[in-house]
Amino acid sequence: MNCNLLKLSGFKFHKSLLIELGKPSFSHSAVSLKNKCGSKGPPWRVMFFGNDDFSVKSLQMLTSKMRTQTIISKVDVVTTSTGSGNNVKSFAKEEKLDIYDWPVNTTLLDGKYDIGVVVSFGRLIPEKIIKCFPQGMINVHASLLPRWRGAAPIIYTILNGDLTSGVTIMKIHPRRFDVGEIVRQHSCSVNKDETADELKKKLSDMGGRLLIDSFKELTRSLRLAYSVIVDLCSNHGELIVLAESVAPKVDKTLSIIDWNVTDSNSVYNKYRALCGLWPLITTWHGTSVKLLKVCNYQMSNAETQLQPGDLVYDKQRQKLSVKCGGKGGYVSIEKLKIPGHKTMSGKDFFNGFVYMKPNSERKFDSTQKFV
Repeated sequence: MNCNLLKLSGFKFHKSLLIELGKPSFSHSAVSLKNKCGSKGPPWRVMFFGNDDFSVKSLQMLTSKMRTQTIISKVDVVTTSTGSGNNVKSFAKEEKLDIYDWPVNTTLLDGKYDIGVVVSFGRLIPEKIIKCFPQGMINVHASLLPRWRGAAPIIYTILNGDLTSGVTIMKIHPRRFDVGEIVRQHSCSVNKDETADELKKKLSDMGGRLLIDSFKELTRSLRLAYSVIVDLCSNHGELIVLAESVAPKVDKTLSIIDWNVTDSNSVYNKYRALCGLWPLITTWHGTSVKLLKVCNYQMSNAETQLQPGDLVYDKQRQKLSVKCGGKGGYVSIEKLKIPGHKTMSGKDFFNGFVYMKPNSERKFDSTQKFV
């Protein structure tokens, strides 16, 4: 069996994964506002699991619906983060929502909630907790699954130069991340200059709206959820996930540039993916340099003998550019920081550090060295 093929099983395959299953048929006016302990219908009682600012938009929209007592009657929150930087906890306190620390005791959940909602929570949910919710648990994931399954889907979307992204609402299964049935999906385009932070905001808004749409006809949405499964290429029937579709947690080493093998598009995409997290790192004569702003650059009349890492200054446009490896190209250095010096422009760096060097020494190298 070919591991490079994706198959669908379970519900009937649709031509596109980017569909919404049916149109809302739920009538708010017909809803009884009395939701007893054994509720099996709207308005729904929700336990929300989230940690970061991506989670907040979904929590805001759920809370807004709770205030109207239409499709949502109750929202409580479970979070793991502590301190003033936890936007989920801050919002929950402002709205006077009940807040529980992770791991949550199952005795707090049994019979009190209909469904669990997980958004950027970063923890595997045990089966015993999933079973506490009659409707199970659903997750808002910032990619069009099965592409970019994992902890950092937005970063990998930008890093790989994807022109399309989106949000998936999916069921949660125990012991695995991002393998449950898809409830709904919605796509969006990704601008060639869009940063991970900009895409994150766009997808968080989209995720919140899609979540509410799912709740408008929740029972039907859950019933019609369909599976996306990667080919079973093991005799043991284990799921094999394509490496190019996985978005694992990233660390600071990803910010290091190897000019010898990295082309200009890849350097620029790395900048767009990491600029809200870490600056790109390179080395200038043994000193680690932070590249704070990088742009793709069309270099006219460039010398053909340049090597990856070589620095070129365009006097007419007053731009400092770097020759890239791989498929080639150039990136311009708009802002950078050297230890012991203030943030400077590419022009200032050229005048203060590069100009005095002979041409053979005007280059960044790929030594892996952090500040």
